[in-house]
Amino acid sequence: MLASAAFERGDLTGAQSYAHRLPASPARAELLGRIALARGDRIAAANYFIEANDVFGLHDEVARLRSRDLPAAYDLAMRLKERLALNATHPDALADADWQLGRLATQRGYADPASRQAWFAEGLHDYQDAVRLAPTAERYLMAAGSQELNLNDPKNAIQYFQRVVNQNPASADAYAGLGVSQFRLGNVAEARRYERLSRSYDPRSHFLHTLETLLQ
Repeated sequence: MLASAAFERGDLTGAQSYAHRLPASPARAELLGRIALARGDRIAAANYFIEANDVFGLHDEVARLRSRDLPAAYDLAMRLKERLALNATHPDALADADWQLGRLATQRGYADPASRQAWFAEGLHDYQDAVRLAPTAERYLMAAGSQELNLNDPKNAIQYFQRVVNQNPASADAYAGLGVSQFRLGNVAEARRYERLSRSYDPRSHFLHTLETLLQ
């Protein structure tokens, strides 16, 4: 195809001209998205990727925006979720989109102290959506439990961490999460027990380091 060939050799003007002559299709929209991205026009690229139903292109663009323009990354991630919700082709991708939204909402909370709790609550909602779609996915359960801790609700956090342990009794992170939760509830002896359990499975666990710091 002339448009693709022009794009591959770096002729963005020619590629765009050829692409616009093609009939509307997901392939045309995907190519126009790649051209827009190469030109640095991320808004246009995102719109084309959505038109093309290019889930992977959208995920990549969200990741690129995350460190440069957090609100734009969040808005694009929301559009990705909305598109996926209308299309049953990618059920796992919808759960992952919820998880990504949760991470972005949490990041926005850390960046905006005045609205921190509201963003944390929004992030928890996103994580809970991911858990509903994939109730056995450890990553989503851990995220929801961690967010409950961010919202100062260790009792609810325990429920998520315990679900992880129930299906993966060797999860060092989940034991550490239970330890942090018990520490927040004032149960230091229980927290130390979970600390020992977590360390026995993976002494390099990031969550274990958090628990160890609390117990110092």
